Amino acid sequence: MPMSSTTSRPDAQAPSRSRLVAGGLVLPALLAVAVVVSLLVGATALTSGDLGALLSARGDRTVAGTLIGAAVAMSGAAMQGITRNPLADPGILGINAGASLLVVAGITWFGINSLLGYIAFALVGAALAAVAVTALATAASRGFGGSGNSPLSMALAGMVFTAGATSVGSALLIADGKSLDVYRFWQVGSVAGREIGDIVPVLPLLALGFGVLLVAGRRLDILAMGDSVARGLGEKPEKLRFVIGGAAVALAAGAVAVAGPIGFVGLVAPHLLRPLIGTSYRVLLPASAFVGASLVLLADTLGRVVSPPGEVQVGIMTAVLGCPALLWVVARMRSL
Repeated sequence: MPMSSTTSRPDAQAPSRSRLVAGGLVLPALLAVAVVVSLLVGATALTSGDLGALLSARGDRTVAGTLIGAAVAMSGAAMQGITRNPLADPGILGINAGASLLVVAGITWFGINSLLGYIAFALVGAALAAVAVTALATAASRGFGGSGNSPLSMALAGMVFTAGATSVGSALLIADGKSLDVYRFWQVGSVAGREIGDIVPVLPLLALGFGVLLVAGRRLDILAMGDSVARGLGEKPEKLRFVIGGAAVALAAGAVAVAGPIGFVGLVAPHLLRPLIGTSYRVLLPASAFVGASLVLLADTLGRVVSPPGEVQVGIMTAVLGCPALLWVVARMRSL
């Protein structure tokens, strides 16, 4: 996943010891609160008769939401790091759209209906989307006399790719009503009805992505200082971007395979954290996982109670909450 090497060069600001300690206490506590709220709050009130069944169902849903939120947020933080693009996110860069398009193609042309099938097609689609968006952004930048990929060109390329992939996917679904029935609930992004058995097949993919990114923080900090500095320190920027980008794509693809596309969490979580804990990716990556998991759980819980007895899927809730968050991010970028 080759990305830009010519955008701004933010310094990796490590948090002070007091902020590090505070973050180490507050973020796990925030996630613990989100887990408890997810278990206890919903469209159906808990009663002694159905307490066990409800907690069991919500428990599986809570585990799924925690893993999906952590994966999407850490993926977004890593993408922002390797592209040096503060607008990078699996949704904005078209990764989710690419994964979704290939899943639609798999459902329509190959009749896949298993999670393993979704995983395989989502992973291929996410990887192809990363390559396509990078190529579009590079072509656009050079067409306007620039070099490399600016944050704006990457975001615009992602939006163009998303629009195209969504249109093609919609055309495939319209031509096959049976595929539409299979796909339409999944496409809005939801952890409702997800069981532990649905998560197990993606655990190796998520474990690979989490593992690579948790040890990649120091190298992302080096990349933030510029390619020439990274080479001077013995690193290979292109190889780092490929490996870290691959891990980020794996996390995004695994999340999409289980829950469908859930947008904006990967964009917002790192931006919420930077003013509090600094910009060092050694801290930002794991911290983003905590915040992303908390955001998805709280958004999912809110979706259960805003329209009882029905529910609003978490993908819709994150989109509604994420649009103003995107405006805040853009305004913050202009003020820096």
